[in-house]
Amino acid sequence: MIPESFSRRATLLRHNAGVWEGTFIRLDATGLEVERFPSSLEVQERDALVVASLTNGRTGSVRTMEFAEPPAEMQIQPQGHWSLGPDRIGPWPWVSELCLVHGDRRRRVVVRHGSDGIESVVLVSEGRPGQGDPPPPQPHRATMLPPAGAGQALWLLECTASSRLELALMAQRSWGTPQAVRLRWWPDGEFPGAASRPTPLEIGRCHAASGLLEPWP
Repeated sequence: MIPESFSRRATLLRHNAGVWEGTFIRLDATGLEVERFPSSLEVQERDALVVASLTNGRTGSVRTMEFAEPPAEMQIQPQGHWSLGPDRIGPWPWVSELCLVHGDRRRRVVVRHGSDGIESVVLVSEGRPGQGDPPPPQPHRATMLPPAGAGQALWLLECTASSRLELALMAQRSWGTPQAVRLRWWPDGEFPGAASRPTPLEIGRCHAASGLLEPWP
């Protein structure tokens, strides 16, 4: 349960402010890498605004997002994990972004949902300068795992000695049915089936059959 004193803005900055160096890897609808580039993201407070500036290390281009308060459709957990996307979806395409924070390391994914299913997934592996994990060899391919139910898909995005990352999403979309996407991360190399059975870091977004965004459990 989130405490009454919980501040979305302060929590977001406490865990996510500063510089993050990483690698963007874009995967197609089959999970195969089609593009990658190094990146640098700086999140800071400037003139009472939260300013996030992303630099593409290949082209040098910079994209900036700024806000006084986190948008209402941004879901933020006390641990600093967050998700972003529309507050309502319909039969049209939509984009969701999920971020998990573990100290000096982060994992983000950007999922582009088409009218019928997945169009693309962007995997972002980030860390504080000098603290990030090495990117996977090229070309990267997600492993497709058995899904939990009909119309769903489960992608294994990473599986190394230090990280396991799973993305659950809707392989098929049908208007008028609930839609959900979920990111799970085991950041310390302990995976399901291990004797300790560690609890993963987790964030997701759920939309009801009406298309309205629901609170994440």
